[in-house]
Amino acid sequence: MIALIGIGLGERDVSVKSIEFIRSADIVVMDGYTSTIGKESIEFIIKETGKEPKKEPRSAFEEGLKETVRAAASRTMAILVIGDPLIATTHHIILDEAKRQGIKTAVFHSSSIFSAAIGESGLDIYKFGPSATVPFWSEHYKPTSFIDTVAKNRKNGEHTLLLLDIDKDGARPMDIAEAIKIIAAAQGKQDGTTIKEEDTVIVLADIGREGQRVFRTKFSEVLSHEGELEGKTISLIVPAEMNFAEEEASARHD
Repeated sequence: MIALIGIGLGERDVSVKSIEFIRSADIVVMDGYTSTIGKESIEFIIKETGKEPKKEPRSAFEEGLKETVRAAASRTMAILVIGDPLIATTHHIILDEAKRQGIKTAVFHSSSIFSAAIGESGLDIYKFGPSATVPFWSEHYKPTSFIDTVAKNRKNGEHTLLLLDIDKDGARPMDIAEAIKIIAAAQGKQDGTTIKEEDTVIVLADIGREGQRVFRTKFSEVLSHEGELEGKTISLIVPAEMNFAEEEASARHD
């Protein structure tokens, strides 16, 4: 059997029933690349379950997926996932492969950046369009589709949640300076500018964790907060036109 276990965003977000399952599991592994996790969360899980999760690389859930899943044919495997396990398409693929191999599955849900960030922002969840990720660029990989998503959402009067990428080894999140540089470069490839310097954005850092930070500012002023955002997992919300209630609620973060 394989259980996908969401461990949430903060140190103690993992549920009681998840703790009980991890205690009984023969194999405990951690998806270590779709998000980053603080050492406090790992230490809490070890303390509560007596099991130390093995951090698996991307390859274990992609090229080596069949072998990873096959290990649960006669044993019980817990795959720990930061946030909610079914938000990332990677984890649906695990369930699909388990079904092909005739292995039973279970899912333990938890808090997610999608619900937490939108809730903290003060904006109406029903006014959000599709979210997007600001990806790391390389010499031969410079996608700009995330800006197209913002532009389309704004045209439809919808807000956009932008997640900043995690590096390929899951070792560190993109910092705010890198994100602003990539956003600027992506907009430079457009006809016109989607996110203007005077536009309001909401910055969310380490949401759901101790010391989380949420503030509203102009896009041109985001980098002035670079020091306080260092080392944190960051998301940006680019609002469309806000109604009175949203304007009042989000103003708490000025």
